[in-house]
Formats: sequence, C-alpha cells, structure tokens
Amino acid sequence: MTAPLVGQRIPRVNDARLLRGAGRYVDDIEIPGLLHAAILRSPIAHGIVRNFDASEVDADLATVFGPDELATRLGDVDVLWILGDQTTHHTPVIDKHVRFVGQPIGVVVAASRYAAEDAAELVRIDIEPLPPVTDLDVALAVGAALLHPERGSNVLVNLESGDTASHTDAVFARAPRTLRTSITIGRVAGLAMETRGIIVDPQPDGAIVVHTSTQSAHAVRDGIVEATGLAQHRVRVITPHVGGGFGLKDHAYEDELCVVAAAIELRKPVKWIEDRFESLTVTTQARDERHDVEIAFTDDGALLGLRVHSIRNTGAQLTVFGAGPLFACLGTLPGPYKWEAVRGVGRLVCTNQAPLGAYRGFGQTQAAMLRERAIDLVARELAIDPVELRLRNMIGADEFPFTSRTFLTYDNGDYAYSLRRSRELIEADIAARPSPVDGRRRGVGYCTYVQLAGIGPSQVNHFIGLLIGGYETSTVRMERDGTVRVVVGVSPHGQGHETTFAQLVADRLGVAMDDIELLYGDTDLAPYSAYGTAASRSIAVGGGSAVLASEQLATKLRRVAGEMLEANPEDIVLADRKATVAGTSVSVPLADIAARALQGFAMPAGVDPGLTATICYDPKSATFSYSTHACEVAVDTDTGVVEVERYVVVLDCGTVVNPTIVEGQVHGGVAQGIGAALLEEIVYDSNGQPQTSTLLDYLAPLSATIPDITVELMGIPSPYTPGGMKGMGEGGTNGAFGCVVNAIAAALPEVAASVDRTPLSPSRVWALLHPEAT
Repeated sequence: MTAPLVGQRIPRVNDARLLRGAGRYVDDIEIPGLLHAAILRSPIAHGIVRNFDASEVDADLATVFGPDELATRLGDVDVLWILGDQTTHHTPVIDKHVRFVGQPIGVVVAASRYAAEDAAELVRIDIEPLPPVTDLDVALAVGAALLHPERGSNVLVNLESGDTASHTDAVFARAPRTLRTSITIGRVAGLAMETRGIIVDPQPDGAIVVHTSTQSAHAVRDGIVEATGLAQHRVRVITPHVGGGFGLKDHAYEDELCVVAAAIELRKPVKWIEDRFESLTVTTQARDERHDVEIAFTDDGALLGLRVHSIRNTGAQLTVFGAGPLFACLGTLPGPYKWEAVRGVGRLVCTNQAPLGAYRGFGQTQAAMLRERAIDLVARELAIDPVELRLRNMIGADEFPFTSRTFLTYDNGDYAYSLRRSRELIEADIAARPSPVDGRRRGVGYCTYVQLAGIGPSQVNHFIGLLIGGYETSTVRMERDGTVRVVVGVSPHGQGHETTFAQLVADRLGVAMDDIELLYGDTDLAPYSAYGTAASRSIAVGGGSAVLASEQLATKLRRVAGEMLEANPEDIVLADRKATVAGTSVSVPLADIAARALQGFAMPAGVDPGLTATICYDPKSATFSYSTHACEVAVDTDTGVVEVERYVVVLDCGTVVNPTIVEGQVHGGVAQGIGAALLEEIVYDSNGQPQTSTLLDYLAPLSATIPDITVELMGIPSPYTPGGMKGMGEGGTNGAFGCVVNAIAAALPEVAASVDRTPLSPSRVWALLHPEAT
C-alpha cells in the first residue's frame, strides 16, 4: 500500500505549465472584436467635478462615458463590515466629489489601449479644487475640510475592543510599573506581480461573461450585480490564472465597474488592464497607522495590562472591509500571553489619499508589531532576556482551550516550544557561521504571534458585523474510469490548491494524484463562496469541506465494494486505485465500482446510484496557527543600511498537507514583512499627489536582499478542522515585520526607545544615530 500523500513534498502540479510561460492570465485572453478601455481619473486630491467635456474626441475612433452617463448606469457598492459607530454602509461607484488622485471619473473605449489613452488626453475635466486633507492631525483639527460632510467629521468609525475602560484603568493603577511608546506604521502597497485586469464580454441574450484577475469570483459577481442591477444568472465571472492577490483583489473596484457599464452599453467586449502607475496609486493600500501603546508590568516581569489607542488613515473612503483591519489588529493584541487586561480603542480617519483595504495580515501584522515591540522595551527596562520574559508570560500547552482578553478562544498549541526552538536554531546558526568583523552592529530580534485564520463560522461573522458567510462548499465526483473531479468555491492565486486539495482527496479515496482534477474560478460551475480565497481560509475551510465530501464519497464506495466483494463495508480499504478487503488480497478496481455505481446496477439496499458528494462546511470555529520568528540583522552605522543576515521560523499550522508549499508561503510572507520593515512606503506630498508611483520610487525587496530562511514545522492538528489544518497564509508577514524591527533595536541599544516608525529606511536609521544632523 502506498504511503499517505498528506505530509509529502509533492511538487506543485501546475508549476511546469506556469514556468514554461503557458499560463493563461487575463491579458492573454483574446475575443473577436475586443475593444480596450482607459480610465479617466481625477488629477487632484480633492474637489468637485463641475464640467466634463469630451467634444474634442472623434466619436468614430473612441467612445467616452463621463460621470453623468456612468452614474445613471451604476449604483452603490456595499461596505461589508459594519463596526463601531459606522454609518456608511454604501459607497457610490461614481461620485463627482473627488477625494483622491486617481479616483475614476469616466472611461474611454477604443480599438486599442493606445487609441483610448490618446482620446483620454483630449477630454477636458473642470474640477473646482477643495482644500486637500493629507495629514491625520489636519483631518482631526477643528474646522478641517470635510471629505464626507454628511458625517460631520473626518472620523468615519470609532472602535473599542477587549476589556472595559474601568477594568483596564484599575489594572494599570495598581501596576508597579508602566511603560509608554508610540509607533507609526507606514502606508504600503500590496504589489501583486500581476496587476488588476478585466474583460467584459456581452452575450447575445443580454448576459455578460467577465474574465478578471480576482481572489473571489463570486464576490466580483455580487458587486457587478449590485452596481448594475443585472440578474445573478446573467453575470458569469471566470477567474483564469491569477498572478498574486494578497487581499487587493477581493472585490470589484469602481474602475472595473466602469468597464462593465461601458461594455454593456456598447454591446461589445471590452478589456482593461491596470498599469503599474495605477496599481501603485489607486489599488487599495494598507496600514498607515499611529498607535499609542501602554504596557503595565511588575518588577519581576509579569505582564499585567496592554492598552492601545490607534488612529488609522483610511484614505478617501471605506472599502468593502471597512474598519475590519483595525478591528482585527485590536482583537489580536493579546497574542500568546496571559494578561489581566487588554483594551484597544481605534479611530478611522479619512484623508485625500487612496483608500485602504485588505492586505496580507489584515491588521494582525500590526498587532504583533505593537505588542512585541512593547515587550522588548519592558525587557530592556528590567534587564531581562526578552525570550525569558516572553516565556514567563506565555499561555501553557496544558491551558487550552484558552480565551483571550479580547474573547478569542484559542484551540491548541505549544507557544513556548516555538519560541524556545527558534532561539535554539538562530543561536546554532550564529555559532556555526560567525559573523565577519566588518564594523557593522548586529542584533537578534524575536516576534511571536497567534494568527486568527480560517474565518468563521458564518453566525460569528454576522455577530461581529461581517456580512459575509464563512462556509465553503466542495463537490467530489468520481467518473466511470475511477478518476475524480473536485469542484470548489475557493480559487488559487499562487497557493498551490491544485496540489494540496488533490493530496487531501486522494488519500481518502485511494486514487493517485494524477487521477484528480480541481475545478474552480467559474461562477457558473463552482459552488458559491461568499469569502473566496482570503483570510488564510482556503485549506482550513475549503480543504475541510473537500475532506468531508471525500469521506462521504469514500463511505459510498466502501458500501458498493462490500456488495461486490461480499464483505463488510467497514473492512474495505481504499488504496492504490482499488478497494481491498482488509488483511486479504481480495480486491476490486475503483473503476469497476464506479462503473456499477454510475449505471445503478445491483446497488446495495438504500444506496442511490451515482458517485457524487457535496458538502457545505461551516466551521465550528476559526483556527489559530502561531509562530515565532527570529532573525539577526547587521546595521551599517555610517549609512543606515540594514541587512537581514539570518532568519528562522518555527510554525504550527496544524496538519501540514505539503511542507514545501507551506515553506514557500512563509518565504513569501517573510519577504513582504522585511520589505515593510525596511523599504516599502507609499508617500504623498502636502497636496495629496502620490510621490511613489513607479518601482523606482516605491522600493520593494529583491531576491538578493532576502536571506536564506529556515522553516521548522510543528504540525499539531486543529481540533476543529476536518483533516486538522490551520490557516497560515499570512503568518510569514505577521511575524517578520516586528521581528526585523526588534532586531534593529537590539543592534542599536542606545536608540532602541526611538525605534518607533516604519519603514526603517537607511535615512531613518542614520537619522536615529545622528540626531544632531537632522
């Protein structure tokens, strides 16, 4: 009998196609008569469109849709997470009150993108300027220009999380020691390798087929239906290969909806592909927050209380997930530690900058950074080793399930082991490869976090104001020759679903990997997925549903095989493409079982013909993966340049379906965390004009700047997920951000208390070391 596939390092089944350039992305799709679109955007940060004049455009060469025409064709889109005192539940697709550079105002359609861009330059847009609000302090000042006058303030949402103010105040009042710090986290871009893109193909019957680069085909369909009023069955969304998402591609954008409206009106197929300038200026950005952090503790290092007051620059308006990232940040503040009180208070403030949205980590990256930075400062004040301080306060492996001060019930784990083991690995690496004597200052940093992953169940989502179902559905169908088709609602954009889902299903049905085809990304084919591939939930929730459907189908196979072999179904073993009576050589090929079941001949009593199982799985709980990151950095005090020289991750994501794929996810996340810690920052000037609109200005890490990363996997199965998996797709980012910052502070103890802003670019590090020169 072959060994189980789950846990093996099976190469990704789709890599050969992608690496040979045979992938099929949105821009590879060609349709006869295809037209091309260019989006007309606001050139200023704040103002009112007073006039839109396209009279100079040759109507034989291009068609222009202005804000008045689009407004009659497109309605509002929903904000799907309602939190705090939020009153904004909808945002218009087209609004003449422009609030950021790049806000879509109209669309031009022509025979080529070049012709569309040329025509766009002939359109005259008269915008009455309003005072730009590009700074949080200005936005909050009395008399500030209001971006949303109906709100009466530039504060869009107020949030609270965790313990009450009175309880938290009492814990701080009796604490022997307290410490304060402020941390500013820079604005970043998701920077997917493939930018956004959409093709809208109207059909003769009035339906439309949409090809788009998205993480959630059903969410895009829902957005199109909502904005256009088309019936659900008249909109088909197909997701081809997708070159990265990271949360950016989780909904239909306003500019994409403009393309939909234009195609419907013209009754011709229209394509729009975002260029990198648009990607860096209008695709949702992330973070951009200020946090005041207070921590209460004892003289011997017991952590008592954590209190955080946060302000998030949400940009021009709320996007579909609204205040969700800040809510997630405040909700995951406790991490792996036992506290007497944890309280978070937050405000979302709007400014004339691009809106913020979901991005890998979804607020949990910031929570880890704030908490772990504060704990390092406590360790420094008490002269206690930072690892030992963490260990003294960690939740024990025998204390699960454990409910945090923010009411999250952790499933299981051994947090202390991940921390101890990471220290062992980083110290062993340092001992084995001593650093050169080169004048640079070196330090080791740690970051331990608990990741809320696999969001659900649906009722809990609704309870916290998230109006998106948390379930997933899978259909597993065996064909007459014994091959299997698995149809799922989640779709990959780099995660390797074609491989991991096949491993899960093959083990349960006794077939080979080559016998399985995964189908996804087509709203006419795939089961409805309200959430799509996001929030580290594909393998935990989508995979969980596939496991249950496979097990249901396996039970039916055993019953039919038992009838054919005159054996007890419970004694039937499915493996090696056959059903065998346990302990014997008596068997029947799965293809023969499938042929009988699909014809319906001589079926066992009470068993229907066919071999299809469909399971809708709504998880009992979210899962909680966790990890400790440890790294060593080298800081050149003459230039401020920081190099990450060593990196270690010890991770528990439950059952590890494919270690190589998990490690790849961690490597990518660590690279993003290093980039945010050291290089990446979206910058605007005082007029709201973006200053980082090309990859010459917005600096991302290169392969040469990322160290070798050691990943060790623990593999404690989740008690909730069928199959035992825990979500982990965001874990690399969550730990890397705080880990690198703590390592820099450790390397520069004389300025450790001032390491309070990211990114820690060379100029910022140099300024910390040379305050007299700044």
